[in-house]
Amino acid sequence: MLSKSLILLLNFGVVVLTTQLWGADGRGSIAVFVADLSMISIFANVFTGCSVSYYFSKLGTSKLFTAAYLWSFIVATAAACVLLLVGERTMAPFIFVAAALMGLIAFNNSLFIGGQRISYYNVITLMQPALLLLCMLVCHWLWPQLGYYCYFFGQSLSLLLMLLVCGFLRKKMEIVLRWDFDRSCNRQLFSYGWKSELATLLQFFNYRLTYYVLDYYVGRGSLGVFSVGVTIAEAIWIVNRSMSMVQYSNVLKQGNTWQSRKETVILALISLGISAVCVLVIVLLPSSFFKFVFGAEFGQVNRVILLLSPGILAMAFSNVLDNYFSAIRHLNVQIIKSAVVLVFTFALSLWLIPKFQIDGACMVNTASYLISAVVLLGYFLSKKSIQETHE
Repeated sequence: MLSKSLILLLNFGVVVLTTQLWGADGRGSIAVFVADLSMISIFANVFTGCSVSYYFSKLGTSKLFTAAYLWSFIVATAAACVLLLVGERTMAPFIFVAAALMGLIAFNNSLFIGGQRISYYNVITLMQPALLLLCMLVCHWLWPQLGYYCYFFGQSLSLLLMLLVCGFLRKKMEIVLRWDFDRSCNRQLFSYGWKSELATLLQFFNYRLTYYVLDYYVGRGSLGVFSVGVTIAEAIWIVNRSMSMVQYSNVLKQGNTWQSRKETVILALISLGISAVCVLVIVLLPSSFFKFVFGAEFGQVNRVILLLSPGILAMAFSNVLDNYFSAIRHLNVQIIKSAVVLVFTFALSLWLIPKFQIDGACMVNTASYLISAVVLLGYFLSKKSIQETHE
Protein backbone atom coordinates (compact mmCIF):
# COMPACT_ATOMS: atom_id res chain seq x y z
CA MET A 1 0.00 0.00 0.00
CA LEU A 2 2.87 2.39 0.82
CA SER A 3 4.63 1.79 -2.49
CA LYS A 4 1.35 2.26 -4.39
CA SER A 5 0.75 5.53 -2.55
CA LEU A 6 4.24 6.76 -3.46
CA ILE A 7 3.70 5.80 -7.10
CA LEU A 8 0.38 7.63 -7.05
CA LEU A 9 1.99 10.79 -5.64
CA LEU A 10 4.82 10.68 -8.19
CA ASN A 11 2.40 10.18 -11.08
CA PHE A 12 0.30 13.05 -9.74
CA GLY A 13 3.48 15.16 -9.67
CA VAL A 14 4.08 14.35 -13.35
CA VAL A 15 0.51 15.41 -14.21
CA VAL A 16 0.77 18.69 -12.26
CA LEU A 17 4.14 19.53 -13.78
CA THR A 18 3.02 18.85 -17.35
CA THR A 19 -0.15 20.91 -16.97
CA GLN A 20 1.66 23.83 -15.36
CA LEU A 21 4.48 23.86 -17.93
CA TRP A 22 2.64 23.14 -21.16
CA GLY A 23 -1.05 23.77 -20.55
CA ALA A 24 -4.08 21.87 -21.84
CA ASP A 25 -2.74 21.36 -25.39
CA GLY A 26 0.56 19.94 -24.13
CA ARG A 27 -1.20 17.72 -21.63
CA GLY A 28 -3.52 16.50 -24.39
CA SER A 29 -0.57 15.51 -26.61
CA ILE A 30 1.04 13.68 -23.69
CA ALA A 31 -2.26 11.89 -22.94
CA VAL A 32 -2.42 10.58 -26.52
CA PHE A 33 1.24 9.47 -26.32
CA VAL A 34 0.68 7.64 -23.03
CA ALA A 35 -2.50 6.01 -24.35
CA ASP A 36 -0.65 4.86 -27.49
CA LEU A 37 2.13 3.37 -25.38
CA SER A 38 -0.36 1.59 -23.12
CA MET A 39 -2.05 -0.01 -26.12
CA ILE A 40 1.28 -1.03 -27.67
CA SER A 41 2.39 -2.51 -24.34
CA ILE A 42 -0.63 -4.81 -24.32
CA PHE A 43 0.50 -6.32 -27.65
CA ALA A 44 4.10 -6.56 -26.39
CA ASN A 45 2.94 -8.29 -23.20
CA VAL A 46 1.83 -11.33 -25.19
CA PHE A 47 5.52 -12.36 -25.08
CA THR A 48 6.83 -10.20 -22.23
CA GLY A 49 4.10 -10.30 -19.58
CA CYS A 50 2.55 -13.01 -17.42
CA SER A 51 3.45 -15.73 -19.94
CA VAL A 52 7.13 -15.18 -19.02
CA SER A 53 6.37 -15.49 -15.30
CA TYR A 54 4.32 -18.63 -15.93
CA TYR A 55 7.02 -20.37 -18.01
CA PHE A 56 9.97 -19.09 -15.94
CA SER A 57 10.63 -22.48 -14.33
CA LYS A 58 9.31 -24.55 -17.23
CA LEU A 59 11.37 -23.20 -20.14
CA GLY A 60 14.90 -21.86 -20.28
CA THR A 61 15.26 -18.14 -19.55
CA SER A 62 17.36 -17.72 -22.69
CA LYS A 63 14.48 -19.01 -24.84
CA LEU A 64 12.11 -16.61 -23.09
CA PHE A 65 14.61 -13.78 -23.51
CA THR A 66 15.01 -14.39 -27.26
CA ALA A 67 11.28 -14.50 -27.90
CA ALA A 68 10.53 -11.47 -25.72
CA TYR A 69 13.26 -9.23 -27.12
CA LEU A 70 12.47 -10.11 -30.75
CA TRP A 71 8.77 -9.52 -30.19
CA SER A 72 9.36 -6.21 -28.42
CA PHE A 73 11.25 -4.81 -31.40
CA ILE A 74 8.71 -6.19 -33.87
CA VAL A 75 5.83 -4.54 -32.02
CA ALA A 76 7.74 -1.25 -31.60
CA THR A 77 8.63 -1.18 -35.31
CA ALA A 78 5.04 -1.92 -36.34
CA ALA A 79 3.74 0.86 -34.07
CA ALA A 80 6.22 3.38 -35.47
CA CYS A 81 5.27 2.42 -39.03
CA VAL A 82 1.59 2.96 -38.26
CA LEU A 83 2.35 6.46 -36.95
CA LEU A 84 4.37 7.23 -40.08
CA LEU A 85 1.47 6.09 -42.26
CA VAL A 86 -1.01 8.37 -40.44
CA GLY A 87 1.34 11.35 -40.70
CA GLU A 88 2.71 11.48 -37.13
CA ARG A 89 6.34 11.63 -38.29
CA THR A 90 7.71 13.49 -35.27
CA MET A 91 6.15 11.04 -32.81
CA ALA A 92 7.17 7.81 -34.57
CA PRO A 93 10.78 7.74 -33.27
CA PHE A 94 9.65 8.43 -29.67
CA ILE A 95 7.04 5.68 -29.86
CA PHE A 96 9.58 3.21 -31.27
CA VAL A 97 12.16 3.87 -28.56
CA ALA A 98 9.69 3.97 -25.67
CA ALA A 99 7.72 0.90 -26.84
CA ALA A 100 10.87 -1.19 -27.34
CA LEU A 101 12.32 -0.22 -23.96
CA MET A 102 9.02 -0.80 -22.16
CA GLY A 103 8.81 -4.27 -23.70
CA LEU A 104 12.30 -5.14 -22.48
CA ILE A 105 11.57 -3.78 -19.00
CA ALA A 106 8.30 -5.73 -18.87
CA PHE A 107 10.23 -8.92 -19.68
CA ASN A 108 12.68 -8.30 -16.83
CA ASN A 109 9.83 -7.53 -14.43
CA SER A 110 8.16 -10.80 -15.42
CA LEU A 111 11.45 -12.62 -14.71
CA PHE A 112 11.54 -11.01 -11.26
CA ILE A 113 7.96 -12.14 -10.54
CA GLY A 114 8.61 -15.64 -11.89
CA GLY A 115 11.76 -15.87 -9.78
CA GLN A 116 9.89 -14.72 -6.65
CA ARG A 117 11.90 -11.49 -6.43
CA ILE A 118 8.90 -9.25 -5.79
CA SER A 119 11.13 -6.63 -4.12
CA TYR A 120 12.99 -6.18 -7.44
CA TYR A 121 9.66 -5.74 -9.23
CA ASN A 122 8.58 -3.14 -6.66
CA VAL A 123 11.85 -1.22 -7.09
CA ILE A 124 11.39 -0.97 -10.86
CA THR A 125 7.71 -0.05 -10.53
CA LEU A 126 8.54 2.74 -8.08
CA MET A 127 11.48 3.97 -10.15
CA GLN A 128 9.40 4.49 -13.28
CA PRO A 129 7.49 7.67 -12.27
CA ALA A 130 10.41 8.95 -10.15
CA LEU A 131 12.91 8.76 -13.02
CA LEU A 132 10.37 10.15 -15.48
CA LEU A 133 9.79 13.17 -13.26
CA LEU A 134 13.54 13.73 -12.81
CA CYS A 135 14.50 13.25 -16.48
CA MET A 136 11.62 15.42 -17.66
CA LEU A 137 12.73 18.25 -15.34
CA VAL A 138 16.33 17.96 -16.50
CA CYS A 139 15.28 18.10 -20.17
CA HIS A 140 13.09 21.13 -19.51
CA TRP A 141 15.90 22.87 -17.64
CA LEU A 142 18.43 22.22 -20.41
CA TRP A 143 16.17 22.72 -23.44
CA PRO A 144 13.03 24.67 -22.43
CA GLN A 145 12.44 25.60 -26.07
CA LEU A 146 11.43 22.00 -26.78
CA GLY A 147 8.14 22.49 -24.92
CA TYR A 148 6.17 19.33 -24.18
CA TYR A 149 8.66 17.29 -26.24
CA CYS A 150 10.75 17.37 -23.05
CA TYR A 151 8.29 14.79 -21.74
CA PHE A 152 9.04 12.43 -24.63
CA PHE A 153 12.81 12.83 -24.30
CA GLY A 154 12.52 12.41 -20.53
CA GLN A 155 10.41 9.29 -20.99
CA SER A 156 12.97 7.68 -23.31
CA LEU A 157 15.89 8.53 -21.01
CA SER A 158 14.12 7.27 -17.88
CA LEU A 159 13.22 3.97 -19.57
CA LEU A 160 16.83 3.48 -20.68
CA LEU A 161 18.06 4.02 -17.10
CA MET A 162 15.43 1.59 -15.81
CA LEU A 163 16.57 -1.07 -18.28
CA LEU A 164 20.14 -0.69 -16.99
CA VAL A 165 18.89 -1.17 -13.42
CA CYS A 166 16.95 -4.25 -14.56
CA GLY A 167 20.18 -5.68 -15.97
CA PHE A 168 21.96 -5.08 -12.65
CA LEU A 169 19.17 -6.74 -10.64
CA ARG A 170 19.04 -9.65 -13.08
CA LYS A 171 22.76 -10.27 -12.55
CA LYS A 172 22.12 -10.43 -8.80
CA MET A 173 19.73 -13.29 -9.56
CA GLU A 174 22.61 -14.93 -11.47
CA ILE A 175 20.51 -15.19 -14.62
CA VAL A 176 22.61 -15.38 -17.77
CA LEU A 177 20.72 -14.68 -21.01
CA ARG A 178 21.89 -16.06 -24.33
CA TRP A 179 20.34 -16.01 -27.78
CA ASP A 180 18.26 -19.20 -28.12
CA PHE A 181 15.48 -19.12 -30.72
CA ASP A 182 12.94 -21.91 -30.18
CA ARG A 183 9.71 -22.18 -32.19
CA SER A 184 8.03 -24.46 -29.67
CA CYS A 185 8.71 -21.96 -26.89
CA ASN A 186 7.35 -19.14 -29.04
CA ARG A 187 4.13 -21.06 -29.71
CA GLN A 188 3.61 -21.76 -26.01
CA LEU A 189 4.23 -18.13 -25.06
CA PHE A 190 1.84 -16.90 -27.73
CA SER A 191 -0.87 -19.40 -26.83
CA TYR A 192 -0.76 -18.37 -23.17
CA GLY A 193 -0.09 -14.67 -23.74
CA TRP A 194 -2.81 -13.67 -26.20
CA LYS A 195 -5.57 -15.18 -24.05
CA SER A 196 -4.45 -13.26 -20.97
CA GLU A 197 -4.04 -9.98 -22.88
CA LEU A 198 -7.28 -10.07 -24.90
CA ALA A 199 -9.44 -8.92 -22.01
CA THR A 200 -6.86 -6.24 -21.18
CA LEU A 201 -6.97 -4.92 -24.77
CA LEU A 202 -10.76 -4.77 -24.77
CA GLN A 203 -10.72 -3.04 -21.39
CA PHE A 204 -8.15 -0.53 -22.66
CA PHE A 205 -10.53 0.61 -25.39
CA ASN A 206 -13.34 0.88 -22.87
CA TYR A 207 -11.17 3.23 -20.80
CA ARG A 208 -9.36 5.15 -23.55
CA LEU A 209 -11.47 5.16 -26.71
CA THR A 210 -12.95 8.47 -25.60
CA TYR A 211 -9.45 10.01 -25.69
CA TYR A 212 -9.08 9.36 -29.40
CA VAL A 213 -12.63 10.38 -30.31
CA LEU A 214 -12.43 13.58 -28.22
CA ASP A 215 -9.06 14.43 -29.77
CA TYR A 216 -10.45 13.90 -33.29
CA TYR A 217 -13.69 15.85 -32.90
CA VAL A 218 -12.79 18.55 -30.37
CA GLY A 219 -9.00 18.91 -30.05
CA ARG A 220 -5.98 18.42 -27.80
CA GLY A 221 -6.90 21.17 -25.32
CA SER A 222 -10.21 19.55 -24.40
CA LEU A 223 -8.52 16.17 -24.23
CA GLY A 224 -5.93 17.63 -21.84
CA VAL A 225 -8.63 18.82 -19.42
CA PHE A 226 -10.59 15.57 -19.71
CA SER A 227 -7.48 13.40 -19.19
CA VAL A 228 -6.64 15.18 -15.93
CA GLY A 229 -10.15 14.48 -14.63
CA VAL A 230 -9.88 10.83 -15.65
CA THR A 231 -6.45 10.54 -13.98
CA ILE A 232 -7.88 11.83 -10.70
CA ALA A 233 -10.88 9.51 -11.03
CA GLU A 234 -8.68 6.47 -11.59
CA ALA A 235 -6.45 7.47 -8.66
CA ILE A 236 -9.47 7.03 -6.38
CA TRP A 237 -9.44 3.33 -7.25
CA ILE A 238 -6.05 2.76 -5.62
CA VAL A 239 -7.79 1.89 -2.35
CA ASN A 240 -10.12 -0.72 -3.82
CA ARG A 241 -7.32 -2.14 -5.96
CA SER A 242 -5.23 -2.71 -2.85
CA MET A 243 -8.22 -4.31 -1.12
CA SER A 244 -8.90 -6.38 -4.22
CA MET A 245 -5.40 -7.88 -4.16
CA VAL A 246 -5.96 -9.10 -0.59
CA GLN A 247 -9.35 -10.47 -1.57
CA TYR A 248 -7.83 -12.12 -4.68
CA SER A 249 -5.33 -13.97 -2.49
CA ASN A 250 -8.08 -15.09 -0.09
CA VAL A 251 -10.33 -16.38 -2.88
CA LEU A 252 -7.39 -18.31 -4.35
CA LYS A 253 -6.99 -20.09 -1.00
CA GLN A 254 -10.69 -20.60 -0.22
CA GLY A 255 -11.93 -21.28 -3.73
CA ASN A 256 -15.45 -20.52 -4.94
CA THR A 257 -17.16 -20.98 -1.57
CA TRP A 258 -20.01 -19.27 0.24
CA GLN A 259 -17.48 -17.64 2.57
CA SER A 260 -15.38 -16.21 -0.28
CA ARG A 261 -18.49 -14.78 -1.98
CA LYS A 262 -19.65 -13.22 1.29
CA GLU A 263 -16.24 -11.60 1.83
CA THR A 264 -16.27 -10.34 -1.77
CA VAL A 265 -19.60 -8.57 -1.23
CA ILE A 266 -18.43 -7.02 2.05
CA LEU A 267 -15.18 -5.74 0.49
CA ALA A 268 -17.07 -4.39 -2.52
CA LEU A 269 -19.39 -2.40 -0.23
CA ILE A 270 -16.46 -1.08 1.83
CA SER A 271 -14.68 -0.07 -1.37
CA LEU A 272 -17.83 1.71 -2.55
CA GLY A 273 -18.11 3.64 0.73
CA ILE A 274 -14.47 4.77 0.80
CA SER A 275 -14.62 5.83 -2.86
CA ALA A 276 -17.85 7.77 -2.25
CA VAL A 277 -16.13 9.82 0.48
CA CYS A 278 -13.16 10.54 -1.83
CA VAL A 279 -15.43 11.60 -4.69
CA LEU A 280 -17.48 13.85 -2.42
CA VAL A 281 -14.35 15.63 -1.15
CA ILE A 282 -13.02 16.22 -4.69
CA VAL A 283 -16.36 17.37 -6.11
CA LEU A 284 -16.78 19.93 -3.29
CA LEU A 285 -13.44 21.56 -4.13
CA PRO A 286 -13.93 24.86 -6.01
CA SER A 287 -12.75 25.38 -9.60
CA SER A 288 -10.20 27.89 -8.30
CA PHE A 289 -8.42 25.02 -6.54
CA PHE A 290 -7.98 23.09 -9.79
CA LYS A 291 -6.84 26.26 -11.58
CA PHE A 292 -4.24 26.81 -8.89
CA VAL A 293 -2.95 23.20 -8.97
CA PHE A 294 -3.06 22.50 -12.71
CA GLY A 295 -3.25 25.93 -14.36
CA ALA A 296 -5.82 28.45 -15.55
CA GLU A 297 -7.18 26.15 -18.30
CA PHE A 298 -8.19 23.38 -15.89
CA GLY A 299 -11.03 24.95 -13.91
CA GLN A 300 -13.45 22.49 -15.53
CA VAL A 301 -11.79 19.45 -13.92
CA ASN A 302 -14.19 19.36 -10.96
CA ARG A 303 -17.12 19.21 -13.43
CA VAL A 304 -15.43 16.27 -15.16
CA ILE A 305 -15.13 14.46 -11.81
CA LEU A 306 -18.78 15.23 -11.01
CA LEU A 307 -20.00 13.77 -14.31
CA LEU A 308 -17.73 10.74 -13.90
CA SER A 309 -18.70 10.15 -10.26
CA PRO A 310 -21.52 7.58 -10.83
CA GLY A 311 -19.16 5.52 -12.96
CA ILE A 312 -16.28 5.92 -10.50
CA LEU A 313 -18.45 4.49 -7.72
CA ALA A 314 -19.74 1.69 -9.95
CA MET A 315 -16.17 0.65 -10.78
CA ALA A 316 -15.11 0.89 -7.13
CA PHE A 317 -17.70 -1.80 -6.44
CA SER A 318 -17.22 -3.94 -9.55
CA ASN A 319 -13.39 -4.01 -9.46
CA VAL A 320 -13.68 -6.28 -6.43
CA LEU A 321 -16.04 -8.59 -8.37
CA ASP A 322 -13.60 -8.55 -11.28
CA ASN A 323 -10.82 -9.88 -9.04
CA TYR A 324 -13.16 -12.56 -7.71
CA PHE A 325 -13.70 -13.93 -11.23
CA SER A 326 -9.94 -13.78 -11.88
CA ALA A 327 -9.26 -15.77 -8.72
CA ILE A 328 -11.71 -18.56 -9.64
CA ARG A 329 -10.28 -18.60 -13.20
CA HIS A 330 -13.49 -17.50 -14.93
CA LEU A 331 -11.59 -15.31 -17.40
CA ASN A 332 -14.32 -15.70 -20.01
CA VAL A 333 -16.55 -13.52 -17.82
CA GLN A 334 -14.05 -10.65 -18.09
CA ILE A 335 -13.69 -11.05 -21.86
CA ILE A 336 -17.47 -11.13 -22.40
CA LYS A 337 -17.95 -8.15 -20.09
CA SER A 338 -15.28 -6.09 -21.86
CA ALA A 339 -16.63 -7.00 -25.32
CA VAL A 340 -20.20 -6.02 -24.38
CA VAL A 341 -19.06 -2.73 -22.86
CA LEU A 342 -16.89 -1.91 -25.90
CA VAL A 343 -19.90 -2.09 -28.23
CA PHE A 344 -21.72 0.51 -26.12
CA THR A 345 -18.58 2.63 -25.65
CA PHE A 346 -17.95 2.81 -29.39
CA ALA A 347 -21.55 3.71 -30.28
CA LEU A 348 -21.95 6.26 -27.49
CA SER A 349 -18.59 7.91 -28.29
CA LEU A 350 -19.60 8.62 -31.89
CA TRP A 351 -22.97 9.95 -30.74
CA LEU A 352 -22.28 11.94 -27.57
CA ILE A 353 -18.75 13.36 -27.97
CA PRO A 354 -19.32 15.35 -31.21
CA LYS A 355 -22.52 16.74 -29.67
CA PHE A 356 -21.51 17.44 -26.06
CA GLN A 357 -17.67 17.50 -26.31
CA ILE A 358 -16.02 17.05 -22.85
CA ASP A 359 -19.38 16.46 -21.17
CA GLY A 360 -20.11 13.84 -23.81
CA ALA A 361 -16.80 12.07 -23.11
CA CYS A 362 -17.69 12.02 -19.40
CA MET A 363 -21.11 10.55 -20.19
CA VAL A 364 -19.52 7.82 -22.33
CA ASN A 365 -17.01 6.82 -19.66
CA THR A 366 -19.68 6.85 -16.96
CA ALA A 367 -21.96 4.68 -19.08
CA SER A 368 -19.04 2.32 -19.78
CA TYR A 369 -18.25 1.96 -16.08
CA LEU A 370 -21.92 1.44 -15.16
CA ILE A 371 -22.52 -1.20 -17.85
CA SER A 372 -19.35 -3.01 -16.79
CA ALA A 373 -20.54 -3.07 -13.18
CA VAL A 374 -24.02 -4.30 -14.15
CA VAL A 375 -22.65 -7.14 -16.29
CA LEU A 376 -20.24 -8.29 -13.56
CA LEU A 377 -22.90 -8.05 -10.86
CA GLY A 378 -25.30 -10.05 -13.03
CA TYR A 379 -22.71 -12.80 -13.50
CA PHE A 380 -21.86 -12.74 -9.79
CA LEU A 381 -25.50 -13.08 -8.71
CA SER A 382 -26.23 -15.82 -11.23
CA LYS A 383 -23.08 -17.66 -10.17
CA LYS A 384 -24.10 -17.29 -6.54
CA SER A 385 -27.59 -18.52 -7.29
CA ILE A 386 -26.33 -21.56 -9.20
CA GLN A 387 -23.79 -22.38 -6.51
CA GLU A 388 -26.35 -22.13 -3.71
CA THR A 389 -28.73 -24.55 -5.48
CA HIS A 390 -25.90 -27.11 -5.49
CA GLU A 391 -25.03 -26.46 -1.87
